[in-house]
Amino acid sequence: MFKIEAIDPKVYRKKTRNATLIIMLMFIIIGFGTAYFAVTTFGEYSSNKLILNLLGAFVGLMITGLIVKTWFADKAWMKESMYSWRLKRSLMHITNVLQKVQDQVELNDEHAMKVMRFYHLGLEQMHHLEGNNLALIDLMPDKKALETKMLELGQELNQTEFDPQWVAAYKED
Repeated sequence: MFKIEAIDPKVYRKKTRNATLIIMLMFIIIGFGTAYFAVTTFGEYSSNKLILNLLGAFVGLMITGLIVKTWFADKAWMKESMYSWRLKRSLMHITNVLQKVQDQVELNDEHAMKVMRFYHLGLEQMHHLEGNNLALIDLMPDKKALETKMLELGQELNQTEFDPQWVAAYKED
């Protein structure tokens, strides 16, 4: 279950920038190390050092990804980055079945309206965090129309939680 949290955009951008720099630095060190190791170890068996460099860098990327996933994902300095990744993942679950959800909203399906309301709130937060004001303006008409429809039907507008299982019914066809 994912829940939308209140995050200050300035803090979000600062912390995600710092986390990105730390991970990039780690990848540079590991990537160069594994590329150098690949060339020095297997260089006498290959006439193409570029391929060995690329393979070494790829191995370095995989090692860096494993380290981030295993040890850093739950650290405080990665909180905002992991939150945005989970938010985008939740939004992607809905995006994959968006047309079906929109069709059900037109038929006044309460469940579809809740899913769509979370989608709007999630998109709004993501655009706000990333400073994408143009996308926020584009989102407003659809958001307001859904709010009006939900209020007419007496539904709660505060839909800040999402479970990926909620869209499973829309995937079946």
